[in-house]
Amino acid sequence: MKVRSAISAALTMILAVGAVFANSDQAAPAAATPQSAVTTESTSVKEMKSILFKLVRQDEYLDETIDTLDSANGKLSIHDISALGLSLKMIKGNLDVISALNKKQFTEVQPDPALNTYSKTIFSYSRQVSQKVLKVNGLVAEIALKNKRSAMRDAVSSKKGKKTRNGKKLIQILDEQKAMDQLSADIKTLKASSNKLTATSKWLYIVSK
Repeated sequence: MKVRSAISAALTMILAVGAVFANSDQAAPAAATPQSAVTTESTSVKEMKSILFKLVRQDEYLDETIDTLDSANGKLSIHDISALGLSLKMIKGNLDVISALNKKQFTEVQPDPALNTYSKTIFSYSRQVSQKVLKVNGLVAEIALKNKRSAMRDAVSSKKGKKTRNGKKLIQILDEQKAMDQLSADIKTLKASSNKLTATSKWLYIVSK
């Protein structure tokens, strides 16, 4: 009974001050705006987290690549070279995807301290990835130079009918050199994708400030 009396009193009061609610339609959009902003912010945060997660994974892949090149001691089999080439292609493709996600955020992200924290971290990781790509490039260049010199010596020995130091045939030497040239080309395209990623990450950081 008390509940019904309270409801009746509330309804009576609403009817008595009905004129005040004549402007309620104008107030409604103002009330809806914060809710809409919260939803947009939540979506942006999720997308930022997704970008950062993908970027961290590429950073880890590059660590694995660097470890492989360091442990090779300047010597890579044709199988190793092919495997590294596939790995670099995969990382390159993933960096392109992240760059596209960065661009998508340009028109969706609004200046916000919370989002800026994520975009700053994304930018930081992008620069870190770029540095690791440069390190991979340097290691590949060193191995390529050693392989080229070794291939030239082995090719001369093979033509003279002598056995090479590793017992390789001329066709095997040429195949390894061809694979090494392709690996060098792969790292060039990876560098281009890394530069694009750094640029898009920088702009994402700027627009979220």
